[in-house]
Amino acid sequence: MCPNSWVIEMASHKELMHPQLNPRRIRPVNQAFVRPRRGTTTLPTNPVFADLQTILSVLKATGLLPIYEQVSSFELGPPTKPNEFYSFFVRGVVHALTIFNIYSLMTPNSAKLFISLRETDNVNQWIELLLCIFTYTLTVFVCARNTKSIIQVMNEILKLDQEVLRQFGIALSNHCNFSIKFLILIAACQAYIIFLRINALSGVVSPTTYILIGFYAIQNGLTATYIVFASALLRIVCIRFQFVNQLLNGYAYNQLLGKNPRQLQLHMDKFPEDSLYIYRTHNRLLRIYKSINECCSLIIVCFLGYSFYTVTTNWYNLFVQITSNKGVISTHIMQWCLAWLCLHTSLLTLLSRSCGATTHEANTTSQILARVYGKSKEFQNIIDKFLTKSIKQEVQFTAYGFFAIDNSTLFKIFSAVTTYLVILIQFKQLEDSKLEEQEAV
Repeated sequence: MCPNSWVIEMASHKELMHPQLNPRRIRPVNQAFVRPRRGTTTLPTNPVFADLQTILSVLKATGLLPIYEQVSSFELGPPTKPNEFYSFFVRGVVHALTIFNIYSLMTPNSAKLFISLRETDNVNQWIELLLCIFTYTLTVFVCARNTKSIIQVMNEILKLDQEVLRQFGIALSNHCNFSIKFLILIAACQAYIIFLRINALSGVVSPTTYILIGFYAIQNGLTATYIVFASALLRIVCIRFQFVNQLLNGYAYNQLLGKNPRQLQLHMDKFPEDSLYIYRTHNRLLRIYKSINECCSLIIVCFLGYSFYTVTTNWYNLFVQITSNKGVISTHIMQWCLAWLCLHTSLLTLLSRSCGATTHEANTTSQILARVYGKSKEFQNIIDKFLTKSIKQEVQFTAYGFFAIDNSTLFKIFSAVTTYLVILIQFKQLEDSKLEEQEAV
């Protein structure tokens, strides 16, 4: 039997088109489930992305997201021709500046950036700059390729919310205000890093150096902004998984204790209809989750590599400064390293928590299904088929298929950073010992 065949017998076509559900029997405990006031007939304008207007405006203005048209309260349309031209123009300027900056890194002008900031091997920072340029350039390419996919993901979320509002009278909020806080953090860190970098320069500074510094900060800021946007999308999907699990949890054994047989029968009579909705919504959320992963995974794996290298080199730089100066570290170097560590650690934490929470909610459905009350054979067959399909679906958010991203990712990254720091420190000590031997001779 096809996995979807069981749901066809669960409700008639008339019942599916005009479901008789009582919104009062759904009592969500999560604050993200917000009901509209009684008597309101006007649908809220673009309710899903109300918390993301600032970050969406930044990404659309910089060409990383298409400047879509809002067709209705729950539908987004493709960008118009002038908006498409604007996005192409911005991307062209970005690629031209990227080529110019790569060329500038090969000229003597770039030497001021390295010597003034690092007393250790300047190749580390040169590689770090190249990784930043590569990550941002790849982000622009991937965003341009996935223009239709991103709009489709947003529309799928909007349609799902429209169904929830129409069927249950519940408007799902997102709690994505953290995106504004992270935008402020990104802007503050990049502005402070620019200030430290320019303040450390000595002598006459050429315009090329200023362009290199400014565009480098913009690349870092926009790549970090896109990571915040991806985390916000995952947060939105996570809340919708929570809503589905909340509906399903209403039929669990512990929720039905104390009901008399008549109440239990009346309650379970709605289970086939609700389970059909839950089944379809869960599958739609899994498709949205997979689409977000496909759109963002290549960007995320490059960002993780860049963040790993940046965190490692800054910790190594702190160690070298402390050991070279006998425990006395330059205030400038300490502020520089802490600014980078604060920025990348915050973004890695946000990304890991968002992926981990969404994956956990997606996999929790099968655990709730195992506790659903199914006294009759008909209900038990529905539960068994739904449970079998849920168990077979392995849900995880991956970095382009290389490894899964969840709550343990941050620990794994810092474990790897510690390992590489030990290796770098050992090479540094070996180099110092050889220099001492040469001086002694």
